[in-house]
Amino acid sequence: MNPKSPEKSLLRFVGLGELAPHGGKGILAFWMILGLAFFLFGDQNLIAPNLKNIGASLGITNSEDVDWKLGGIIPILFFILGGTVSLSMGYLSQKFSRKRLLVATVLLGEIPCFLTAYVETYDQFLILRTLCGFGLGGIFPLLFSLIGDYFSTQSRAIASGYVSLAMGLGIGVGQLLGGILGEADPINGWRTSFIYMSVPSFLFVIIYILFCEEPKRGGAEEVGHVDELSHKVTLEDFKLLFYNKTNLGAFLQGIPGCIPWGVFFVFLVDFYENTYGLGKAQASGLVTFAAIGVFIGTFFGGFLGQWLYNRNRKWQPILCIATTTIGIAPAIGLLYSHGLSQNTLVFTIFNILTGIVISMTGPNVRAVLLNVNSPKTRSSIFSIYNLTDDLGKGLGPALSAIILGLTTDRALALSISILFWIPCALAWFLIYFNYEKDQTNMERQLKLELEHK
Repeated sequence: MNPKSPEKSLLRFVGLGELAPHGGKGILAFWMILGLAFFLFGDQNLIAPNLKNIGASLGITNSEDVDWKLGGIIPILFFILGGTVSLSMGYLSQKFSRKRLLVATVLLGEIPCFLTAYVETYDQFLILRTLCGFGLGGIFPLLFSLIGDYFSTQSRAIASGYVSLAMGLGIGVGQLLGGILGEADPINGWRTSFIYMSVPSFLFVIIYILFCEEPKRGGAEEVGHVDELSHKVTLEDFKLLFYNKTNLGAFLQGIPGCIPWGVFFVFLVDFYENTYGLGKAQASGLVTFAAIGVFIGTFFGGFLGQWLYNRNRKWQPILCIATTTIGIAPAIGLLYSHGLSQNTLVFTIFNILTGIVISMTGPNVRAVLLNVNSPKTRSSIFSIYNLTDDLGKGLGPALSAIILGLTTDRALALSISILFWIPCALAWFLIYFNYEKDQTNMERQLKLELEHK
């Protein structure tokens, strides 16, 4: 590709200039990966706007049973399986082609999603929703292993922002689609939503198989280290959890940091609908506007984090500490805004602004992990990180469901979950004090390995 070509200029304009050397197939592969992430994450919250509709279809009518069976048990099993698959992917991605693994992962996630539309019993629904965990658990470490090989430290936060954006936008669009279809057809609308959010993935998979290729492992490292040899995951890789304090901080912030997200994307639509008396489509729409805020915050959070990193590495974790802490107030405020909720315009803006603030950490923590880990260990490190994320995402809805069973104050129950962002912010201090040192140590180790080849 000519250095002055319009394609390269456009990529540079959107912060993805480092894609240009990978050629047409590499550029297409990046956008296909984003598309796959969008639709795979799009089915994650299809249940949320239709808790009662699904419960009625499957013979579950008691409110507490709906909260626990659909909002509690399913997320737990979904993320347990996802976490297990994620750990396995750290090993498999070093033994097999990441392209083939990505295709297999998407199919294992989307086929159960498609079949969910045809279930007749709760047990069938539970099994298929659990099996969807194959997709989310497997794709996460693969996505960021590939991103680490497309982009250097100068662009990783931006690239991570695009991936995080695709995931977050998928969740928001899926939730809105589920709400619209559920309100239009309370009996079968929720079933149709699972079909709409799974079928496009099969087209993306075909394009990815036929026309795309994966980048060379380690090809984006500034030290010139390209590790194309198969690296088998060993106990030493997992010891990095303890030796590398930045990794430890990222893992520790992940568990409490993901618990509040279980509130937003599992119970918030139901809360708006039943506590504020809003219609299903309006309630889903408000949460989708919050997801649009997440879209904006994720995108610009990646750009802002990269801008801060390029000036002083320590400024990137400071951004995450600040936004995580500040985000608690508006998030809880959404749960105590009954009067404000009647003013559609103001409450919509409030949802958008909340989404912006609470989403800036995501792309930066993933960029941090890419920057302090060598190419050969990134898959295994991201598999562990995804496990801590999955643990938090599974615990969030379950914790909220348990508290909802103990109190009639739904706002209080959901607020308790949101307060878990406090220990999340505290864990970021471990990253702040060790980020520069751990990245320097990783780069030094890569240089030593290169000299001894």
